[in-house]
Amino acid sequence: MKPLAALAATLFLSLPAQAEQQSRVMLLEQVKSILEATKGSWIAFRIYEGRQYYYVTHLLSWRCGVRQLRYSENSAALDKSWPLPKCNKLLPNNIPNDATIHNKPAKIGTVRTLAIQLEYDDGTTSPVRIYEPCEDVGDATCGYLKEER
Repeated sequence: MKPLAALAATLFLSLPAQAEQQSRVMLLEQVKSILEATKGSWIAFRIYEGRQYYYVTHLLSWRCGVRQLRYSENSAALDKSWPLPKCNKLLPNNIPNDATIHNKPAKIGTVRTLAIQLEYDDGTTSPVRIYEPCEDVGDATCGYLKEER
């Protein structure tokens, strides 16, 4: 092994595990910025095998820094809380196999809107965002941001 490569390997292996873990999780302001920039992708709707689903996969990928995901169907009441898996600091954007990524299947057309609000670890909240399914897209996964409050 070349001397520089050996030095680099020694330095890397001597990093404390905590420093390595912290380096994989973004700062809260960075997570907020990414979620704000991608707010149009927070929710996706789909018709599959004659049932309606909505997915929160994007939000689960960016859950580190999110304390709570409040939501409601067909109103802005925000009367439900989505179960968020614990943040894995080694794999912060990984969605665990046992995570709930979509709603229980519903009759087609039952969910006309989905309201979402995030509460971040610092206690601040996102605006309430209202999403609707796309029309006439077959079984494609699609949704759009209709309104912010």
